[in-house]
Amino acid sequence: MPFCAVPFIHSYVDTKGKNRVCCAYKFDLYKHDLQDWQGEEYQKLRKATLTEDQEWLPGCDECKRKEANGETDKNKSARLVYNNFYKQIGEPSVDIVTGNVFEAPLSYDLRMNNLCNLSCRMCGASASSQIWKEAQKYPELWPAFANDDEKKYNSMDITRIIDEAETMREIKLLGGEPTVQPEAKAILQRLIDVGNTSLGMNVTTNGTNINSKFYELLTQFKRVFITVSIDNYGKGHEYIRGPAADFETIWKNVKKIYELNWPGDIFVEINQTVMTFNIFDFWRLRQEANKQYPWCTFRSDMVFQPEMYSPQYIPGKWKDIAIEKAKLNNAYDDEKHIFDLIEETETNMKIVRRLKNYTPIMDFVRNQHLKDHFPITYELFEGLK
Repeated sequence: MPFCAVPFIHSYVDTKGKNRVCCAYKFDLYKHDLQDWQGEEYQKLRKATLTEDQEWLPGCDECKRKEANGETDKNKSARLVYNNFYKQIGEPSVDIVTGNVFEAPLSYDLRMNNLCNLSCRMCGASASSQIWKEAQKYPELWPAFANDDEKKYNSMDITRIIDEAETMREIKLLGGEPTVQPEAKAILQRLIDVGNTSLGMNVTTNGTNINSKFYELLTQFKRVFITVSIDNYGKGHEYIRGPAADFETIWKNVKKIYELNWPGDIFVEINQTVMTFNIFDFWRLRQEANKQYPWCTFRSDMVFQPEMYSPQYIPGKWKDIAIEKAKLNNAYDDEKHIFDLIEETETNMKIVRRLKNYTPIMDFVRNQHLKDHFPITYELFEGLK
């Protein structure tokens, strides 16, 4: 396969404390023992990415697909993103055993625990303590998590990460919700203590709060990228992300975050998740962001898992409606990457009906109603035979 810098410079750690190759690697997530940076499994991966005549690794299908479709700003593969980062940091020499000359990851993607104040419908207990609580109360709603011990999502030992703070060149803090995680604050404090405040600092937040202690630490860094997750303009966002996701507060917080006293570069991005619920009007969020927050970048991504939420399986007539509405509102070109994805996949009515049947159950539990937020989706569901 073509060279990939990821296994030489990057470490992804999930909420179970398990090391994974990267966020895009999807093959046998727990089959490989990647806890040892210099271990046998890491060495196998590194050898594979240095052998150009070898086929792409099975877990690299997402990058392979994106690159086959052509690279765009909205369609960059993880391989290209991290290869670009590798060039930016001066292309340090790589090594099969140690990864690189520093013998440690230079880039971290950390999902430290499931502590979160939201309960996004397309999420799970592994990334939301609120969903874990909901699963214990309503096991039929979340059968995959009903018998989980929440401790397994809070087992990360950050000692190694703290010890490697001086050589870190980039860090991504996700969740759960990093602004309320004690571990995130401890890592920020350690980076400040060792004087490493010029690294690339990336934070993904739900934007529901501006935690004073967290942002007091974060505003000491000189190159900060903040991604705020918003899925719909208006109350539809609260339907998708849970009743606690007050849209008006989150929308105002985007601007408040941008206007904090940053000592260096600050980049704010809105990241939208596109699913069957919002496929008919998701584009409005980008339009409002461009109008109200011109300094803010925007990215929309489609849900693939859980598959029942993915609009790629909806009927062809529904896809035509979504595309037509986007074109009528001059939104199609900006969102073409989404529509290309849904058009290249065959309809699967079994998956669509699964969402139709599941949604009223969750609506009842949360006292929400699909028809109040996404009436087109509701009417199309009602029309299914």
